[in-house]
Amino acid sequence: MEVFNEQYQNQQDSDSVWVETLKKFNTENADKRVFTDKVDLNTKEQFTYNLFHYLKNEFNPSQTVKPSIETMVQVLISLRISLREFTEKDRDIVKNELNIFFKLGNIGEAEKIKIYDNSIREEALKCIVNCISRDAVIQNTFLVEMNGPITLTHEVKKNSSEMSEGLLDVIYKVLVHCCAKPEIKLALRPEGLLEFVTEQLLTKVTTTEAITKSAPLLSDLCRLLFTLTIHLGPLEGGRPTPPNHLELEGCRRLLPIFKKIITQYTPGNSTSDPIYNLKCAVISALINTPKELYDELIDEIPLTYFQEIFKSQIHLLSSPETAAEFLPILMLLTNTAENVVSTRQQLKEMTFPYDLIKETDEPLSVGIEPPEEVKKTGISSKLIPFMTGSDIGLKHFVSEYFFMICDEDANEVCRLTGFGNAAGLLVTRGLMSLGGK
Repeated sequence: MEVFNEQYQNQQDSDSVWVETLKKFNTENADKRVFTDKVDLNTKEQFTYNLFHYLKNEFNPSQTVKPSIETMVQVLISLRISLREFTEKDRDIVKNELNIFFKLGNIGEAEKIKIYDNSIREEALKCIVNCISRDAVIQNTFLVEMNGPITLTHEVKKNSSEMSEGLLDVIYKVLVHCCAKPEIKLALRPEGLLEFVTEQLLTKVTTTEAITKSAPLLSDLCRLLFTLTIHLGPLEGGRPTPPNHLELEGCRRLLPIFKKIITQYTPGNSTSDPIYNLKCAVISALINTPKELYDELIDEIPLTYFQEIFKSQIHLLSSPETAAEFLPILMLLTNTAENVVSTRQQLKEMTFPYDLIKETDEPLSVGIEPPEEVKKTGISSKLIPFMTGSDIGLKHFVSEYFFMICDEDANEVCRLTGFGNAAGLLVTRGLMSLGGK
């Protein structure tokens, strides 16, 4: 940062000199999140000021020599990286200049006089992602003063056919972040964003080759779909909103599309695999399936596909850093067991040792602790510790999963998981008097 500031402010140095410095900065700091541990505030803030100063030359009528594409891209990358950390002065600068990123992204223009290169447009919008995700003041400027989400929605609906997948991907990421706020999601409903996302998925998910080629873009479309439909699922305060006719039909139309993705072969379960990530995004979107459609969902996509994902992801529970990533498939199978009663026995057989759930004439007993087989073997041994764990989400949905696959029988849950582990579930559901009887 110090070297660039000095070179940029030294009028005798050509652009090529400081551009090389920025390239080095971008390479060395690609994953860096904090800069003021190495440089002082003034240096950091001057760096931000100088970068914006250069970008503004593009819109200065008296500036006859315009920046090159390569130079613009390197400046934008440097801004994106450095704005992972905000100082007070950085905030003031960005607040006043945030609209530059829309201009360079060709967003919201009534008439596009100059279309920037896709590399410039993508990097400009990536800067917005960093800015609004890290500072509440900047986020409010983007949401309210710039009317960012609605402007982006209008742009993408009007011009998506002319945009690169890389550019669309960044726009979807911005919208995912914005729609996490319920008031923004509500404001976007009349704008037809949900219907647009549905049509995009229907159009783009065609062949295996098309899915593979566009997997990152499809993943972000599915994440946006999840955010836009969250009111239909169990995460909306535990009280899903009944779907209207258009929402119900939209979800129904997407079931064959999701089948094409879920049934596509993936050699492994690595987050570096775009298809695996796409499947995870689909699972999250399916959590919000209206209860009226669960029978159709399981008719369209056989339960065994979801069971395989469940079993392949159970290892995520072994680490606190990855345990939460197991929640979507756990929630989906819990919802499935709740709404499609015929799936309960199949899921129960997958989860518990066979000898404990086979039919028998012997009397069944309930103990404080679960049977030894349940604690030591199979999927149940991985799940039961979370019934009394500190992760509230996993604690709730693991308990609910057991309750549903045990046919909503409190005594059976207690028999298989132990009364001590099931106590929280019994209290939550007002069934404490039943446990152990």
